[in-house]
Amino acid sequence: MTYWTDAPIEGAFTIPMAICDFLPVLFFFLGGIVIMKDLYNVVSRRTYSLISSGIIMCFVGGAFKALWKFLFCFGINYPFLYTALFPMQGPGFCLFFAGLIFAFIETKKKAVPQTESTNLNVVAMSVTSSLPLLMFQTLGSIGSLIVLAIFAGRMKKTSAIICFITAIISLLGMGYMGATLDASLSWANWAEQGINAFGQLLFFIGAKILHESGYVKGEQNG
Repeated sequence: MTYWTDAPIEGAFTIPMAICDFLPVLFFFLGGIVIMKDLYNVVSRRTYSLISSGIIMCFVGGAFKALWKFLFCFGINYPFLYTALFPMQGPGFCLFFAGLIFAFIETKKKAVPQTESTNLNVVAMSVTSSLPLLMFQTLGSIGSLIVLAIFAGRMKKTSAIICFITAIISLLGMGYMGATLDASLSWANWAEQGINAFGQLLFFIGAKILHESGYVKGEQNG
């Protein structure tokens, strides 16, 4: 992902690169669907609203950014698509994080019916100049991954713990690269996108492991 504060850099990426930018968004979307489906009849309406709203906001922000990058390759530039990333994902990840905390508390109190799940995303880290929103996005996404790792620890699923922790490392690595590499270099964009997609894939795999283990325990909660 390339970080721009004003205008995008001509020639910084190609059509294949722009298409690949949809991969982490897709992984996040799939993981989000798993979570919302599994938690629908398990947690309270308040908790479900936080989680589902956060997931949708994060997905829309990432999808807008990927769409902007794709259109820009054809000379079409809608700045609101890439500037929407942090305003959507900053609050979105915080809502997701808060919802997962409530879900952990609620499900911990319940007994043991099977087949539920939760998930998170390391999602698409991209741009804009808003430092507070960047901080919310980073803290919310890392916090969500930590809660998912705790879920995995409660279920004694070491493989899922490794997935979520590695996803956190990938997220931090992507942020470091975005802050230090020259955004005009094509290889730098490819490297960031590769790390982002790898982190999202780990998130999705970890979520599937928890889903198959029935890690969300409980009955419907009004």
